[in-house]
Amino acid sequence: MTLNGTKQIEQSVDIDASTDTIWEVLSDSRLLPQWVPAVDEVTSCSLDGEGVGATRSCAANLGGKSGTMVERCVEYTPMTRIAYLVDDETIGMRKMFDDYGFSLNLTGLDSERTRVTIETHYTPRNPAYAAMNAMFMRRQFRNVCRDILGGLTAFTETRQAAPAD
Repeated sequence: MTLNGTKQIEQSVDIDASTDTIWEVLSDSRLLPQWVPAVDEVTSCSLDGEGVGATRSCAANLGGKSGTMVERCVEYTPMTRIAYLVDDETIGMRKMFDDYGFSLNLTGLDSERTRVTIETHYTPRNPAYAAMNAMFMRRQFRNVCRDILGGLTAFTETRQAAPAD
């Protein structure tokens, strides 16, 4: 399965960490609260690790609104791409948007540097939500993506620099 919503946002960052280091973080949902500013807690994971069909539930805060999100992994290509669809949430996004999902894509630049690209996909449910998306929602989501990439950068660069046990 792929992401069906319209691609709304694509942002990239180059991180001073190996693809392996970043993939270790992306493939362990339990680490989300340590690098995703909007995630307060991962309340459940269906698998030990990630893979297509795995689900995770998170307590989150988006735009000052707290709630829960249930995400299902729909693409899993180790060291390259991981994508999720939001199956359920209590924040209000699914009221406004169909097919809300996102992916994180990795491109190794060299052995210690990786480009991470986040893509957000969704389709406004009606013309009023399309207008809201154009006026301010896409900007809010863009800020969330920026914060996610910043958190991933800080977390993985610190992890990369930590001495091996």
